[in-house]
Amino acid sequence: MEFNMSMMVPATPAELWSTLLDVPRISGCIPGCEKVEEIERLATYKATVKQKIGPFKVEVPADIIVESLTEPSHVRTRATGRDKFTGTRLAVVLDVTVTPEGSGSTFAVDAKVDVQGRLATMGFGVIKRRVDQNFEEFERRLKEMLGAA
Repeated sequence: MEFNMSMMVPATPAELWSTLLDVPRISGCIPGCEKVEEIERLATYKATVKQKIGPFKVEVPADIIVESLTEPSHVRTRATGRDKFTGTRLAVVLDVTVTPEGSGSTFAVDAKVDVQGRLATMGFGVIKRRVDQNFEEFERRLKEMLGAA
């Protein structure tokens, strides 16, 4: 599954970029993201993501790798994990791009998500709805954090 989302942020690219690289801070904007652990700065992390999708409650401990980083405009990360209750396996590649837009920035996310296991039986529509809800909540929290809510 592929998802593409973007938002306008009332912060300069440099301000937005420094927020994005503050992993403990930005992780607070991600719905369901808990227990973030930095293994190596801007390289490797661990986190747990909890979500309710359809009838399933999933808790995925994830290993996160920063595959590429081009300051101050692009970062690619890969996250993999497995929910111990449903056996669902997730693999996510996120490309995050920051571009100047007027007096602010555009924050764009291109996500490639591979879902295997019981959660995959929910189908694209149910998963897409949850992804859209999470992105809206992320946008609200990020703008609030930047003082623009």
